[in-house]
Amino acid sequence: MDLIKLRYFYTTAKLENVSLAAKELLISQPALSKAIANLEAELEMDLFFRSGKRISLNENGTFLFKRAERIFSEVHHLERGLEERRGEGSGNLSIVTTLPYTFTNIIDSFFNEYPYVKCRQVPLSKENLQQFTENGKYDVCITTEKMVHPNVEWVPLFEEEIFLTVPKSYKEMKTGTIDLMEFDNLPFIGLTNRYSFRQFTDQFCKSVGYTPIYQVEVEEATTILQLVKNGRGAAFTPETSVNLYDDKIKHLKIENEKFTRTIGLLKHRYLYPTKISEAFVSHCHSYFQDIKKNK
Repeated sequence: MDLIKLRYFYTTAKLENVSLAAKELLISQPALSKAIANLEAELEMDLFFRSGKRISLNENGTFLFKRAERIFSEVHHLERGLEERRGEGSGNLSIVTTLPYTFTNIIDSFFNEYPYVKCRQVPLSKENLQQFTENGKYDVCITTEKMVHPNVEWVPLFEEEIFLTVPKSYKEMKTGTIDLMEFDNLPFIGLTNRYSFRQFTDQFCKSVGYTPIYQVEVEEATTILQLVKNGRGAAFTPETSVNLYDDKIKHLKIENEKFTRTIGLLKHRYLYPTKISEAFVSHCHSYFQDIKKNK
């Protein structure tokens, strides 16, 4: 088996259509069909269920597809490594995360040292996380959810406190703290309950016997603080999202119990790390060390 035949199989399996695969591979459909038939003859097994132009993987094909996906991920990382050697200080960086404020601040300061890097943020969905853990499709994952998986290493970076953010007009205790059980005159603004941060804050509130009443639920985190600034309600805000210089809002320390979460990195154990991805990981460590020093 050679990489060309494997690439033909992989592309066809991914698209589940010989015609579309032939167009993507820039070969004729008969040539592609013959190449796949030759591969099946070489392996002495069928790889697809066939129904006209539509095809789907059988059990043998699924087995081969999963391993081919890993192989081509390795090839991709190898090509990136060689490309990086040709252009010192440049390259591409893909980061899986759903921490908008944290990501923005980290990548902004990273660009000060590596201004020519091209960066892509990837949503932390179940599918993207699986692609990262199984195939190393992306460089690094920034998350607050620890994962135990043989392919990845969890590296804790920073334990951050969660505050209650209120409009400046709210008359809280002079100490700058709040007891949630006494907080009942402002509605809450937050993410919808499909987001892990909302689930995390709901669980905390339940543990201390408090039930927040949400008047506004949104899909975009940046909307939340703007509505708080406008006096529309209160919100839970992670420490790394706190802007101490915004005079329209106040961040109150929650008295009831310790309310923190841990930000960490997931690094793939077995795939080639580029110099840029290694530099970014190092930068993340430095970024959070600076926050700790300034606390």
